[in-house]
Amino acid sequence: MAKKTSLMDKADIDIFMTFPLSYSEDELKEYGLELGKHCIDEVNGDFEIRYASHPYITGLIDGFEVDFVPCYNIRDASELKSAVDRTILHTDYIQGHLTDDEAKEVLLLKKFMASVNTYGANYKVSGFSGYLCELLILKYHSFEKLIDVASRKWQNNYKIDLENYGTGNNFKDPLVVIDPVDKNRNVAAALSMQKFSEFIIACRNFLENPSKEYFQDKTINVRKEELTDSFEKRGTKCYVLSFNVPRLPDDVIYPQINKTMNSFIRVSQMYGFNIIESNYYIDPDNRAHIILEYEIDQLSNVKIHHGPQVRYYDNGINFKNKYPNAYIRDNKWISISERKYVSVKDMIENIVKKENRSILKLGKNVKDEITENHSLESVFDVIEKENDEDFHQLFMHLNPDYKLRR
Repeated sequence: MAKKTSLMDKADIDIFMTFPLSYSEDELKEYGLELGKHCIDEVNGDFEIRYASHPYITGLIDGFEVDFVPCYNIRDASELKSAVDRTILHTDYIQGHLTDDEAKEVLLLKKFMASVNTYGANYKVSGFSGYLCELLILKYHSFEKLIDVASRKWQNNYKIDLENYGTGNNFKDPLVVIDPVDKNRNVAAALSMQKFSEFIIACRNFLENPSKEYFQDKTINVRKEELTDSFEKRGTKCYVLSFNVPRLPDDVIYPQINKTMNSFIRVSQMYGFNIIESNYYIDPDNRAHIILEYEIDQLSNVKIHHGPQVRYYDNGINFKNKYPNAYIRDNKWISISERKYVSVKDMIENIVKKENRSILKLGKNVKDEITENHSLESVFDVIEKENDEDFHQLFMHLNPDYKLRR
């Protein structure tokens, strides 16, 4: 709000309560929460305590979410005690450098990024933060110049250093934007390679075919019959693993779901089931859904192990010891053994059991729910019974590049 770069439909209000460095962290938390509650009570709002680097109060006041955030009144990054303390420095820097015309360009950039789903540094999106958008406009001065450069010149580990600190080589991220108020921080650290690449392609698509649709929210309208038909044409086998998750901050629970999904992918491939696509989402009822699309879901009863060439004596002995029934085919050792799992459904239902789940790397807050209260369904069963929000998520899985507005 103070920087004039807040989107109307995404406006939130953050009130930073700055404390002298002489206050202890316990005092900061205690008085910060007390003052926040008092302010919200004075205007008859509702509040809840949330947690980042330390607790803060969120108030619901006349339909607006207002965060009361305690922090230290630091003068530079050397006095930093928590990540939130930087915000005051960021605000001061942007107010001192960003012109009113450039603030409008920031709004244009944010709206474009929101439309192509690359705006937001939270783990759920892993995209561009608001502060990063502001720094990009400070670098390029206009939305048009930025997307032109991004479409032609941006590549992995692209570096921007507004204050010429020379610390860019310390970072290996897809995009490196050195924080003007902290030379040892990459503002773009939360940006994933996926969102970095999506933004570049969206810029190219826009330049090839400019449209006001890039600055509007995209509505997905899809019927059950269309989605069913799309999956049938693919000829794959798609399953949805669903389970309840606790109500935790997005940046806590989403990494756990992502870790869990990646673990299922790893174990599936270990047992010979190739994944075509995967995705996950959490619905409004706080139930997580992991989508796993397999090339096939049924394998033969046996699999082949390829061993070393006959000329490698020691390696051949080791292979024969491991597989006593090994034999020679041409100039190589091979062995045929029974598969542990011949169907995806049997594999998943077995590896989620408490006695077997050590093979998986599951999020600590979800592993018991997966074991004790999960469902595993064909995508067609999910399509048949689920609501429009789930159709949207399944459509995103089926068409992961829909957001690029080709």
